[in-house]
Amino acid sequence: MRVIRRLIWLVLLGSVMAWARDGITYTIRIPNPKDHKAEVNVRIPTEGQEVVDLMMPRWSPGYYALQDLAARVQGLSATGLAGKPMLVEHPAPNRWRVHAGDAREIELFYRLDCPSHFVTTNLVTEHLAILSGPATFITPLPFTNRHYDVWLDLPAGWTQCATGLDAAQDGRPGHFTAPDYDTLLDCPLVAGTFSTHAFKVAGIPHELVDIGAFGTWDGARASEKLVALVKENLQFWGLLPYRKYVFLNVFGPGAGGLEHQNSAMLSSMPPPPGATGADFHWYSYVSHEFFHGYNVKRLRPLELGPFDYEHPPRTAGLWVAEGLTTYYGPVMAVRAGLGTRDDFLAELSGAIRRLQQTPGRLKQTLEQASLDVWEEGGSGVGGDPNKGVSYYVKGPVVGFLLDARIRMASRGKRSLDDLMRLAFHRFSGRHGFTEIQFRAAAEEVAGSNLQDWFRKHLASTVELDYSEALACFGLRFVPPVTPGQPNWALEVDPDASPRQKARLADLLAKHGDDPRWTKRPPLPRFGQMRQIRKAHGTKLSLT
Repeated sequence: MRVIRRLIWLVLLGSVMAWARDGITYTIRIPNPKDHKAEVNVRIPTEGQEVVDLMMPRWSPGYYALQDLAARVQGLSATGLAGKPMLVEHPAPNRWRVHAGDAREIELFYRLDCPSHFVTTNLVTEHLAILSGPATFITPLPFTNRHYDVWLDLPAGWTQCATGLDAAQDGRPGHFTAPDYDTLLDCPLVAGTFSTHAFKVAGIPHELVDIGAFGTWDGARASEKLVALVKENLQFWGLLPYRKYVFLNVFGPGAGGLEHQNSAMLSSMPPPPGATGADFHWYSYVSHEFFHGYNVKRLRPLELGPFDYEHPPRTAGLWVAEGLTTYYGPVMAVRAGLGTRDDFLAELSGAIRRLQQTPGRLKQTLEQASLDVWEEGGSGVGGDPNKGVSYYVKGPVVGFLLDARIRMASRGKRSLDDLMRLAFHRFSGRHGFTEIQFRAAAEEVAGSNLQDWFRKHLASTVELDYSEALACFGLRFVPPVTPGQPNWALEVDPDASPRQKARLADLLAKHGDDPRWTKRPPLPRFGQMRQIRKAHGTKLSLT
């Protein structure tokens, strides 16, 4: 028995030592910020390999477009610990091969050109640096079962760092760790001089970090508003799935936002002269990125993980990951008290108007828009409106219609909220969901067969029918000024019944204050499953 225990102890010790050997350490320096460049030194254990292959990602999770991130890498070289140069080959634009011989460790060096900010690229200025993981960290292959350390060696006067990465246990400034490559890439870093507003929700620390020339922006007031948004998501999902969260709010050149597991990269415009605070559009935008922390970062289509950073994943499920998130952005902002019913209707009207004015809606299905995103570029934005449709436009509209369908089919007992929570409970984590599983969960929540509904809204190009949703929520389209030319603006129908008005109120009701949320009956564990299995002609395992 002692021999067996000793063998087990030796195996465990060997595993720990192997883990330590696999560690990769990056040191990032910015010698002259005016040059817009960063220098990266990497210490890579060879683990006995004579040849070590290196890789830089070709895409960034959350941004569904191929990018030549390696084009910004300059002067890559490799040496041994004694400074002896190693032969480096460049077999592919994003690949390098180092001939290490019998060396135990490689010292890799390269520069990064960081001229402009985008949510997936790097920026270095005289006052700050914004570093995106995929555009920064070259890794040896395979990158699984490794842990990573990052050291920031900052210019004089740069005293602040903000990131979702964990601080190292030694507590030294600028030293961060990641348990794996996915986490390393998922946590952008910001360093320099900026304004930080800290708050806690449920004991968990959050930060709003205002970066760049933010003018008269009132970050303290915005952070107070974000408390309400975080609390509303806590009420909606039942948890905050992180140990800390950072809103990286960048003012200046750049566009877009990008979600991460415990942070969001936001591109913002300074308020106009005389204004200090954010408007509803900004809160809706931030709400979208924060909602992504649940929907896509944890509840995701099966194809979106584990990640292959060289070969893009193809999924038909971006209507869920992006479309439903876009629907919930303004919904959650209004529920948090950051906007009004009319604000929500204005954003939804805008999506419907853009959809109805896109000729490509009659040529490309919503599923195909998701599958074709890699060929079209722009991550679902900026495609040819005459040839296709964006899941950012049609997705939230279909989400609105699905919400109404579930409410009507269940006679007001269920909504899209219940579907999202059920899906999160069943499919969040490392496994993800298939299209069949998500649709079956929707049928279970609605208590009815939705096959024809999904076929029409996801897999066909027929015009959407808004009548059920308008009737559900007591809405109508504003009568056009010119007959036959609708402007697709939603308003409350003057003849809406009390029941219809109650459904609209329920859609936008704050969870914590509305007693209807405590009166909803629990979801049945196997509700309607026999009929759903029969309808799909297959055996499903949803529990």
